[in-house]
Amino acid sequence: ATADIGPGTLGLAGVWASGVNAYYAESEWAVAAEYAIKATDRLTITPGFQYSGNIAGKGTGAAFTAAGVPVTGGTSTTSYYIVNDWSNDDAWKAGVTVDYKITQGLTTKVAVNYYDPDNGNEQWTGFVRLQRAF
Repeated sequence: ATADIGPGTLGLAGVWASGVNAYYAESEWAVAAEYAIKATDRLTITPGFQYSGNIAGKGTGAAFTAAGVPVTGGTSTTSYYIVNDWSNDDAWKAGVTVDYKITQGLTTKVAVNYYDPDNGNEQWTGFVRLQRAF
Protein backbone atom coordinates (compact mmCIF):
# COMPACT_ATOMS: atom_id res chain seq x y z
CA ALA A 1 0.00 0.00 0.00
CA THR A 2 1.19 3.52 -0.71
CA ALA A 3 0.17 6.97 0.50
CA ASP A 4 1.27 10.46 -0.47
CA ILE A 5 2.74 12.03 2.66
CA GLY A 6 4.63 15.32 2.61
CA PRO A 7 7.10 15.64 -0.28
CA GLY A 8 6.97 11.94 -1.12
CA THR A 9 5.19 8.62 -1.08
CA LEU A 10 5.24 6.13 1.81
CA GLY A 11 5.04 2.45 0.86
CA LEU A 12 4.33 -0.45 3.23
CA ALA A 13 4.19 -4.18 2.48
CA GLY A 14 3.89 -7.47 4.32
CA VAL A 15 3.92 -11.14 3.34
CA TRP A 16 3.41 -14.52 5.03
CA ALA A 17 4.01 -17.98 3.54
CA SER A 18 3.14 -21.39 4.98
CA GLY A 19 6.13 -22.95 3.23
CA VAL A 20 8.72 -22.38 0.51
CA ASN A 21 6.80 -22.18 -2.79
CA ALA A 22 7.03 -20.88 -6.34
CA TYR A 23 5.57 -17.49 -5.39
CA TYR A 24 7.65 -16.64 -2.32
CA ALA A 25 10.59 -18.54 -0.89
CA GLU A 26 12.69 -16.06 1.07
CA SER A 27 11.17 -16.25 4.57
CA GLU A 28 8.09 -17.27 6.52
CA TRP A 29 7.10 -13.62 6.90
CA ALA A 30 8.44 -10.17 6.08
CA VAL A 31 7.53 -6.50 6.50
CA ALA A 32 8.95 -3.67 4.43
CA ALA A 33 8.72 0.11 4.19
CA GLU A 34 9.99 2.75 1.78
CA TYR A 35 9.64 6.49 1.39
CA ALA A 36 10.15 7.95 -2.10
CA ILE A 37 11.21 11.58 -1.66
CA LYS A 38 10.60 13.71 -4.76
CA ALA A 39 13.53 16.08 -4.17
CA THR A 40 13.15 17.88 -7.52
CA ASP A 41 11.30 17.32 -10.80
CA ARG A 42 14.27 15.21 -11.91
CA LEU A 43 15.51 13.61 -8.66
CA THR A 44 13.80 11.01 -6.46
CA ILE A 45 15.54 9.45 -3.44
CA THR A 46 14.01 6.29 -1.95
CA PRO A 47 15.35 4.78 1.28
CA GLY A 48 13.88 1.40 2.22
CA PHE A 49 13.97 -1.22 4.96
CA GLN A 50 12.85 -4.87 5.19
CA TYR A 51 12.76 -7.28 8.13
CA SER A 52 12.31 -11.00 7.41
CA GLY A 53 11.44 -13.61 10.02
CA ASN A 54 12.44 -17.28 9.81
CA ILE A 55 14.39 -16.99 6.56
CA ALA A 56 14.53 -20.00 4.26
CA GLY A 57 17.49 -22.35 4.44
CA LYS A 58 19.54 -21.73 1.30
CA GLY A 59 22.86 -22.93 -0.05
CA THR A 60 24.86 -23.60 -3.20
CA GLY A 61 25.07 -26.93 -4.96
CA ALA A 62 28.65 -27.26 -3.67
CA ALA A 63 27.53 -26.69 -0.05
CA PHE A 64 24.77 -29.30 -0.30
CA THR A 65 27.16 -31.82 -1.89
CA ALA A 66 29.76 -31.17 0.84
CA ALA A 67 27.06 -31.85 3.46
CA GLY A 68 26.33 -35.22 1.84
CA VAL A 69 23.20 -34.13 -0.04
CA PRO A 70 24.06 -34.38 -3.74
CA VAL A 71 22.18 -32.05 -6.08
CA THR A 72 21.53 -32.89 -9.72
CA GLY A 73 21.44 -30.17 -12.37
CA GLY A 74 22.77 -26.64 -12.13
CA THR A 75 26.34 -25.80 -11.22
CA SER A 76 28.30 -25.77 -7.98
CA THR A 77 27.42 -22.08 -7.56
CA THR A 78 23.66 -22.44 -8.23
CA SER A 79 21.61 -21.50 -5.13
CA TYR A 80 18.96 -23.88 -3.80
CA TYR A 81 16.33 -23.60 -1.06
CA ILE A 82 15.69 -26.27 1.56
CA VAL A 83 12.01 -26.74 0.74
CA ASN A 84 9.35 -26.66 3.45
CA ASP A 85 11.89 -25.83 6.13
CA TRP A 86 12.04 -22.34 7.57
CA SER A 87 15.05 -21.60 9.74
CA ASN A 88 14.95 -19.88 13.12
CA ASP A 89 17.10 -17.08 11.69
CA ASP A 90 15.89 -13.58 10.86
CA ALA A 91 17.40 -11.02 8.49
CA TRP A 92 17.14 -7.34 7.71
CA LYS A 93 17.91 -5.31 4.62
CA ALA A 94 18.27 -1.56 4.19
CA GLY A 95 19.12 0.47 1.16
CA VAL A 96 18.61 3.55 -0.93
CA THR A 97 17.73 4.05 -4.59
CA VAL A 98 18.34 7.30 -6.47
CA ASP A 99 16.41 8.00 -9.68
CA TYR A 100 17.46 10.88 -11.92
CA LYS A 101 15.71 12.01 -15.10
CA ILE A 102 18.56 12.99 -17.43
CA THR A 103 16.28 14.17 -20.24
CA GLN A 104 12.88 13.35 -21.71
CA GLY A 105 12.76 9.55 -22.06
CA LEU A 106 16.19 8.87 -20.47
CA THR A 107 16.65 8.14 -16.76
CA THR A 108 19.31 6.63 -14.56
CA LYS A 109 18.83 4.58 -11.41
CA VAL A 110 21.51 3.84 -8.79
CA ALA A 111 20.84 1.50 -5.85
CA VAL A 112 22.87 0.33 -2.84
CA ASN A 113 21.59 -2.31 -0.37
CA TYR A 114 22.94 -3.90 2.80
CA TYR A 115 21.69 -7.36 3.89
CA ASP A 116 22.41 -8.88 7.33
CA PRO A 117 21.08 -12.38 8.14
CA ASP A 118 21.44 -14.10 11.53
CA ASN A 119 24.25 -16.69 11.39
CA GLY A 120 25.16 -15.70 7.84
CA ASN A 121 27.40 -13.40 5.87
CA GLU A 122 26.37 -9.78 5.51
CA GLN A 123 26.28 -8.51 1.93
CA TRP A 124 26.47 -5.24 0.06
CA THR A 125 24.75 -5.20 -3.34
CA GLY A 126 23.71 -2.58 -5.83
CA PHE A 127 23.40 -1.58 -9.45
CA VAL A 128 23.56 1.31 -11.91
CA ARG A 129 21.04 1.37 -14.74
CA LEU A 130 20.31 3.65 -17.68
CA GLN A 131 16.74 3.37 -18.95
CA ARG A 132 15.36 4.65 -22.24
CA ALA A 133 11.61 5.07 -22.78
CA PHE A 134 10.17 5.40 -26.28
